[in-house]
Amino acid sequence: MAEDVDSKYTSVRERIDQLSEEMEPLKDEQMKLETECAKYERNLKILENKLKSHEDNIQAMKTDLAQREEELQEYVAKASKICPERQQVTGNTKSIDTEITRLQKKIKVYESSHGEQDQVVREYAEALALYREKTNQVKDLRRFIDRLDNIMSDRQNRYKIMRRSLSVRCKLYFNNFLIKMNCCGSMIFDHNNETLSISVKPPGREDDGVSDMRSLSGGERSFSTVCFMLSLWEITESPFRCLDEFDVYMDMHNRRISLDLLLELSERQHLRQFIFITPLTTRSLPKTRLIKIHQLQDPERNRSETGDEDV
Repeated sequence: MAEDVDSKYTSVRERIDQLSEEMEPLKDEQMKLETECAKYERNLKILENKLKSHEDNIQAMKTDLAQREEELQEYVAKASKICPERQQVTGNTKSIDTEITRLQKKIKVYESSHGEQDQVVREYAEALALYREKTNQVKDLRRFIDRLDNIMSDRQNRYKIMRRSLSVRCKLYFNNFLIKMNCCGSMIFDHNNETLSISVKPPGREDDGVSDMRSLSGGERSFSTVCFMLSLWEITESPFRCLDEFDVYMDMHNRRISLDLLLELSERQHLRQFIFITPLTTRSLPKTRLIKIHQLQDPERNRSETGDEDV
């Protein structure tokens, strides 16, 4: 039980690492966008501070102007008490011009350092619009990442279901083919370690504790290999199926059973092409329109022996 838990944990850990690697480009893009957003936020704050300072300066100047107007009214009222008719100023205007020049320069300094109010407002609006755009892009990217996570999780679950189904089907086909020779066997798929263990027990050795393929004879091993290939063919969709010298170490009985299994499968899957290469005779094969035999000439050095046959 602990090994299964460790195996599952390792599989989940590997999957998490894989997803983490796949998400690294998206995280980098997200960090880049967040950095840009932070930059625009800083610029926005700077512009807001500038706008506030500019507005404060304008308000201070308005207050100063109002105070000067009030002072002017007070001076006019005082002057009216002295002289009801306003006199034309004939005094020194240099001081007034100097004051006006000074105030104009002061205004220009503020405008050169802070910009005009319209310009500041325009820059603020542009920065705010760009900030909102980037914020929406970050939200879209986060939703897209969540959707990708869900899709990957769903695909992984579907893949595991299909893998388990194919493994079970392969085991069943393998046992059914072995039964043709009164054998029993098993297949163990270890998907975590990507390994496959096959054990076969010939007739009369069912109670034998040894089931390693290395303990089988050459013919038994060849027949087991044919059964394994047939099991794989049952669960795969390849349009071509090929076997080369599959019956070299078989006796006639095992070879007959193997040929019957191959012919039976080829008839069921008649839309696929099967190619069998054997150095043995093919006289026992039935004559049908689905079977074509191409016999090669015997080599010159061994003309008296039976030549290779390609079924």
